[in-house]
Amino acid sequence: MITVTINSDENRKSYGFEISGHALSDVYGRDLVCAGASAVSFGAVNAIAHLTGITPDIEQNAEGGYLKVTLPTDLDTETDDKLQVILNTMVTQFYTMTASYSEYIELKYKIV
Repeated sequence: MITVTINSDENRKSYGFEISGHALSDVYGRDLVCAGASAVSFGAVNAIAHLTGITPDIEQNAEGGYLKVTLPTDLDTETDDKLQVILNTMVTQFYTMTASYSEYIELKYKIV
């Protein structure tokens, strides 16, 4: 199972996420849940860098199955607003995936 953990503060502002595991919903190369999770997460990382100018701190496993993205919390209001829209869009996409594929992907929040 893929576990998506959103790191947020007490006000539900998000400042990073961690994705671990494998969906195993189909054979390698045809696993749509895995492909979807990868597309959503890497799309969000690319949007963060492109639209906010933030360079995320990224940790990942060379063999796949793990991605950790840490973002700064001391942002000006305009940059933080953009970041929150990107991360909320990503979370909405993951919620949509969990609604259809809950046996393969789960979404959690961690207050940091």
